[in-house]
Amino acid sequence: MSRDRVHCVDCREPIPSDARICPHCEAVQPSPLLDVGVVVAGVFAFVFGVILALMTLGVTRMLGLGLIVVGFGLAVGGYTRHIDRQAGRRGR
Repeated sequence: MSRDRVHCVDCREPIPSDARICPHCEAVQPSPLLDVGVVVAGVFAFVFGVILALMTLGVTRMLGLGLIVVGFGLAVGGYTRHIDRQAGRRGR
């Protein structure tokens, strides 16, 4: 299999890396833009949560702390999903 080919998420047949639909089973392939969107949303939630937690009191501070936890989880989870998908494409 050449470097510009990856495996389909459903049938595991080799397909071109830029294909969004598998020519064998017609399964929709995941977009790497989804991972980027999750990471960006996580970083935004984390930063906004830090601002809320440091500059407010009461319930708003608790909301900020919650956003910190959720944002951290989204950012790290999105990045590790990207790393796992890259390793899967390389067959490791």
